Amino acid sequence: MKVAILGTRGIPNRYGGFERFAEELSQELNKRGYTVYVTSPATHSCKELNANNIFTVNLRVPRFLTSNLATLYYDYISLKWAIRNNIDAVIECGHSFAPLLLFISGSIRRKIITNPDGIEHKRKKWGWIAKCYLRFSEYLAFKLSAQLVCDNRALVQYYSTRYKRRIHYIPYGAHPLMQAPGRPDVLDKLHINEYYLLITRITPENNVETVLSYFAHSDQSCLVVGDLTSSYAKKIVGKYSHFRNIHLLGAIYDQQILNGLRFYCKAYIHGHSAGGTNPSLLEAMACGCFIIAHDNPFNRDILGEQGLYFNNIATLGSCISQFEKLNDVEVNRVKVQNIQAIERNFLWEKVALAYIDVIDMLKK
Repeated sequence: MKVAILGTRGIPNRYGGFERFAEELSQELNKRGYTVYVTSPATHSCKELNANNIFTVNLRVPRFLTSNLATLYYDYISLKWAIRNNIDAVIECGHSFAPLLLFISGSIRRKIITNPDGIEHKRKKWGWIAKCYLRFSEYLAFKLSAQLVCDNRALVQYYSTRYKRRIHYIPYGAHPLMQAPGRPDVLDKLHINEYYLLITRITPENNVETVLSYFAHSDQSCLVVGDLTSSYAKKIVGKYSHFRNIHLLGAIYDQQILNGLRFYCKAYIHGHSAGGTNPSLLEAMACGCFIIAHDNPFNRDILGEQGLYFNNIATLGSCISQFEKLNDVEVNRVKVQNIQAIERNFLWEKVALAYIDVIDMLKK
């Protein structure tokens, strides 16, 4: 059976949550006999990855298009490719593609599974025109997709109430750390032993500036991993890179290095606020991190009471003060419980099996 994962920036992951999802799900589906195609906006080619029957489909997007127009064009050519190649099941990551469903047959719509991600039109980065379009595409995705999947129970509640559709809850996954990783070289280069850690896309809704504003007036060290090439990220660099205790490391995609940074940090700070479950939160839990998360129903759905929550600079400071007063026994108890939660609820194998159940529903 042929499955296509559309709407990501491709694999291997060099961007964020959906790319991590596509990377892991394609491998798990492949183990179970599926042929998987993952589209990517790049030079035109189709090549097989190391694993048998996992293909990256690189679709050319003209460089002269603005970012938003490039996304729409990429959505169009990705869906067109899937139709032309008789894909049996299409997993759409995000809902910006959904207006295209108005122009395709019902037989094609019956192949489409949509994961809308978070509540996209609430993200701070969008202007009002983009937000209007995203509201419209969200409406069409929930009206016209054959099956709908959300990765967070708070999203399921929000969308099922709004659209009166059955929505499948399938979270993202993680791999529990089986043994202590090596200490990353970057820590020795920075001469750091104790530090707080963020691994994030540097965007307004991920509260990076809230976190760095606190550490700018603290003597604690903070490491930030995330791409620094966007205009917003460059503003963050200009504002905070001169603080000696703030270290902006740029993008790191090597999972061994990332797991090492997680494993050796004092605590992991998770600032995502725009909805849904981010794999970076699960991966921090899987590495046995103590987590201080932005206070919203999406993060609470995953982390529960095994962490601390902030919503501004002052409450972040309170959380860190509270964390610093905990003894080793209390901290280790929370760390173990986070790993156990991953093993119980968030393994990628279970994620794949749940998606297979939804794929099977397309045949009925």
